[in-house]
Amino acid sequence: MEQYTDDERVEDLKKWWKENGASILIGIALGVIAIFGWRYWLSHRDAQAEIASGAYDAFVAAVEKPDAGPARQLGQTLIADFPKSPYAALAALRLARLALDGGDHATASRQLEWVIGNARSDELRDIARLRLARVRLAAGQTAEAEKLLESMATASLNAEREELRGDLYLAGNQPDKARTAYAAALAASGDDRLLQLKLDELAVATPGAVIPAPPAPPPPPEPAKPESAPTAAVPATLSTTESAPVAPAEPAPTPTEPVVAPVPPVPPVSTSGQ
Repeated sequence: MEQYTDDERVEDLKKWWKENGASILIGIALGVIAIFGWRYWLSHRDAQAEIASGAYDAFVAAVEKPDAGPARQLGQTLIADFPKSPYAALAALRLARLALDGGDHATASRQLEWVIGNARSDELRDIARLRLARVRLAAGQTAEAEKLLESMATASLNAEREELRGDLYLAGNQPDKARTAYAAALAASGDDRLLQLKLDELAVATPGAVIPAPPAPPPPPEPAKPESAPTAAVPATLSTTESAPVAPAEPAPTPTEPVVAPVPPVPPVSTSGQ
């Protein structure tokens, strides 16, 4: 009975293997392929990242040179070959800066818009929004700049965002809102002299803060007038038509030499009594 049972089990196992063996082998093969494929993809990604890093280093070195033509070409090649790499977004930000330095606001806007639409990092996208908002403000497009600021969510950029918002309010002749935005930017940045200067320029004057004007200097003293010689009083009995006689002025005494009294002669001494 036990031998028969073992035979049945073997037959059942053979039957099960015929029905499921092929799928098991296929699953194992797929698993092995998936493991090797995943490792290959990781290796390929690391290799591509290394190539992109080298290309970005070459691009940065070219940016430092006076001629910006090769830098622009290397940057565009990097973006085309590695569009999903973070180096592509960094290169686009650099290319936008080069365009702004050359006065080409249209090209700068295109590069920044590419970063907003293709970068995988939220922080890089918000950096592009902030810079594009500055370009829009310079072009007088304050409404579009405000929309870009509203879509930012990176906390580390709060100070720059509020400062630019204050600039937008100031451009729109809204000093109260600009003061509030500058105060928020100063609180977020901790200590910024430029922000403090902007805030001080918009400070509201209070009675205690008004500095009184200094007193006017005293008038210069008038020059002393020469004293006139005293005149004799007019007697009350004289009429107003008559003038009182003026006493002649006594001549000033002139210095004289001291008078020396003559010395009397000494009498001769008599010697007769001796």
